Amino acid sequence: MKKIAFILAGGKGTRLWPLSRENYPKQFIPFKNNLSLFQMAIERAGRAFKPEDIYIISNENYRFTILNQMDMFGGLQKSAREKIKANIIFEPAPKNTLPAILLSMKYAELKRTLSDDDIIYVFPSDHIIEPLAAFRSSIKKAVPLAEDGKIVVFGVRPDYPKEGYGYIVKSKRHKGGFLVKRFVEKPARQAAEHLIKEGAFWNAGIFCFIKGAFLRELSKFQPAIAVYSKSGYKTLHKNFKAIKAISMDYGIMQYTKNAGVVEFSPKWSDLGSWDSFLQYFTPLEMKYPKPRQSPKGDLSLTGFTRKKGNFNIGKAEFVESENSFTYSANRLMCLVGLKDVIAIDSPDSLLLVKKGHSDRVKDLVTMIDKKGYTHSKDGATVYRPWGYYTVLHEGKGYKVKEIGVYPKKTIALQSHKHRSEHWNVVEGEARVLVAGKSTSARRNESIYVPKGVKHTVYNPTNKLTKIIEVQIGSYLGEDDIVRFTKY
Repeated sequence: MKKIAFILAGGKGTRLWPLSRENYPKQFIPFKNNLSLFQMAIERAGRAFKPEDIYIISNENYRFTILNQMDMFGGLQKSAREKIKANIIFEPAPKNTLPAILLSMKYAELKRTLSDDDIIYVFPSDHIIEPLAAFRSSIKKAVPLAEDGKIVVFGVRPDYPKEGYGYIVKSKRHKGGFLVKRFVEKPARQAAEHLIKEGAFWNAGIFCFIKGAFLRELSKFQPAIAVYSKSGYKTLHKNFKAIKAISMDYGIMQYTKNAGVVEFSPKWSDLGSWDSFLQYFTPLEMKYPKPRQSPKGDLSLTGFTRKKGNFNIGKAEFVESENSFTYSANRLMCLVGLKDVIAIDSPDSLLLVKKGHSDRVKDLVTMIDKKGYTHSKDGATVYRPWGYYTVLHEGKGYKVKEIGVYPKKTIALQSHKHRSEHWNVVEGEARVLVAGKSTSARRNESIYVPKGVKHTVYNPTNKLTKIIEVQIGSYLGEDDIVRFTKY
C-alpha cells in the first residue's frame, strides 16, 4: 500500500485582497520566517511523505512562480527538491479541486503503478498549520477510515461561529474517527452557533481516501468527469478545458453517503479572509510582550497594541478607536474615532472593511474587475520568471523601479525604442551585457543603457540581486520591449 500527497496550489485567494492578487495569490506571499504558505506546505509534506510521493498541482499561469519558490526554498535538500519538481503538474485551465485531483492521479499513474488500495492525501497549499509534529500524527488518524473505503475529511474544532467556513456534522464513531451525518456549507451566524453546540467541526479542506473509493464516488456523482478516469493523463490534459469546474466539496462530499471525519488537532487556519487572518494572529499577543521586527516582506508579527482591543501589523497609532486591526508593510496607519474596522494598506490600494464582513471582499474584487480596474490582478510589485519589479515612482518622462533578480536567473536580452535606463546596484551583484560588452556591477556601481541598445542582466550569486532602475523617455509602457531571447 502506497501513500502519496497531492498539494493544490492554484487558488486565487481573492478574499485576502489587496495583499493577495490573481497573478501572485496568497499562497506565494512570504508569511513566516520569510517562507510562503506554499513553501510551508511543501515543508509539512516533506515531514510525512517521501519526496517522490509528493505531487504539486497548479495553474499554468503560476509555472515560473512555483519553480522559483521551489528553487529558493532552503528547507529542502537538492535531491529532494528535484524529485518534487519532477512531480509538478500544471493545469491548462483552472477547474477547481475535483478535476485537479483527477488530473494529479492520472499524472501519478504515468510515473508509477497505483492500485485501488493506495492511499491519497489532498492538501491545500494556502493554510497555516502548526506544529509540524502534530500535523504528522494527526493525518495518520485517517488511515483506518480510508482503508474502510471512506472518503475522509479532516475537521477542526471551531473557536467561534465563522460564517465563511463549511461545517461537518458527525454521527457515530467508526474506525478511530466518525461517520459524517451531513455537510453544511457557509451557514449564517445563528446557524453556525447552533452547529457548534451540536459538536460540528469546521471543514479543513484536507482529504484522505483510497484511489478506488474516490473513483467509485466520482462515477456516481460526476459521471461526465469520471469518463476520463479510464483515459490516460495526456487525454485528460488535452480535454481539460472542456471539463466542468467544480470543487471536491460540491462535486462529491455534499452527495456521498460514504464520508468519514477525523479531528485535525494542530492549530489551523485557511487565512481565507481578513477576519480569519486576524483570528490567527491575535493569540500571538500573549507570546510576544514587546513588538518585534520581522524580515522585509514577512507577515510575521511586527507590532501590536493591546489597548481597547486594537491590533496592528506594521506601524500604527490608535486614538479613541476600539477593536480595530491595521496592516501596512510601509506606511504609518492612524485610526481616530473608529470601531470594529479592518484597514489594509498596499502601494496601489486601500481596503477598509468592518469586522465580520471581510468575506464580502470577494464580491468587491468581482465588482472592480467588472469596472475595468486591474488592481485585482497585479499590485505595485509584478513578478516575472527571473524575479520581480516594483514601480516606486512615476512622473512625466521618467519612472523609478526596484528590480529584483533571483539567484542564477537572467532577464531576457532586450532593447527599448523610446527610453534609456540607468541602473544602480543596491544589493548583490549583477553581470550585465550592454551592446555586446560584458561587465559586473556590485553595490553602489552604476550602468547606463542607451535607447535602442540590446542588454540583459544575470545574477551569478546565490542571493537576490536588487537594482534601482531609472527610465527616461517619451514612452515608458511595459510594452516598449523588443525581446531577442526568452527568459
